Amino acid sequence: MKPKNGMSYDQNYDFILKWMTELLRGETLEVIGLKTGKITEVFTFEPVDIAVTSGRVDIMIKDDKGKLYHIEEQRDLSKEDLYRFAAYHFMGAKQYNNKLTDVIIASGNVYAGKDGKKRIRTPSGTYRPIVIDLSERNGLKTLNRIREEIRSDNLSSLMELVFVPLYGKATGLERSQLAEEVILLEKDLYQQGKLSVRLLAATFIIVNKMIDKNKLNNLWEEIKMVDILELAREKGLEEGIEKGLEEGIEKGLEKGLEKGLEKGRKEGLLEGLVAAREMLIDALMESFGVLPTHIFEKIKTISQPDTLRGLFRMALKSKNLEQFIDRLNQVSLQS
Repeated sequence: MKPKNGMSYDQNYDFILKWMTELLRGETLEVIGLKTGKITEVFTFEPVDIAVTSGRVDIMIKDDKGKLYHIEEQRDLSKEDLYRFAAYHFMGAKQYNNKLTDVIIASGNVYAGKDGKKRIRTPSGTYRPIVIDLSERNGLKTLNRIREEIRSDNLSSLMELVFVPLYGKATGLERSQLAEEVILLEKDLYQQGKLSVRLLAATFIIVNKMIDKNKLNNLWEEIKMVDILELAREKGLEEGIEKGLEEGIEKGLEKGLEKGLEKGRKEGLLEGLVAAREMLIDALMESFGVLPTHIFEKIKTISQPDTLRGLFRMALKSKNLEQFIDRLNQVSLQS
């Protein structure tokens, strides 16, 4: 099978970015090349005057210096995208009293003006976000550097591996080979207990249209984990859910929910409920993207493990977000 271009398709990077920012609590954004204070809060961003649409990231990060960063991801960043982000930015700046810095993680064909600047300018002003241009980075060189660090027992750059398949401007076989090398390295690290299942799953999502599907499927089988996206759906969603229940959090999100609830029963209900709520939110964001704030608020009020378990299954089976919200509202009325 011919390797996929890896440069011209829509991808669920927003969900990956949500995972990454959750993992970065207490860390900084240096993994993407941005110097910040230590991250203290991560939350979704929903400008009050703009209807949130599918495909947007809408992630807000607050560091210990009180600075707010609004993070977007854009494949093939265009001038039109910058105009759109500018509208979001100033609506958000109004909401957060101008304390807002836009960060765009760009890959593929990235727009630059005649002067090479990634900005838009009108007679009234200039929109100049921080653009992290992954296309300017050398993927193979970065991968070799990380390998050397690992050999020296330096694991500080493991999180960067998730982004490496997006580095550079390569297409076709060259990008496919880079993506495969990253996955093989992560597979070994995961089996050695040096890499979290979340990072491994995030990279599988990144590369799932860069690598030949049969080859990726064989790697998936070898790792013995339930791919939370396309591969699991192709094998049958129900099969993926049941396998997750049986084999643990590394093999499915639902078992992670059960594990969290079991931990709550053993070590205190509150801790287990927090873990269960987080797993439910993860499942919703995987299925439907960015969530309205009121959903987070309602989930935080649920204190019954059985209710959370039922909502988790509903999140996986719902055809759209509205169907899940109807069920959530029913639960809220019964509480």
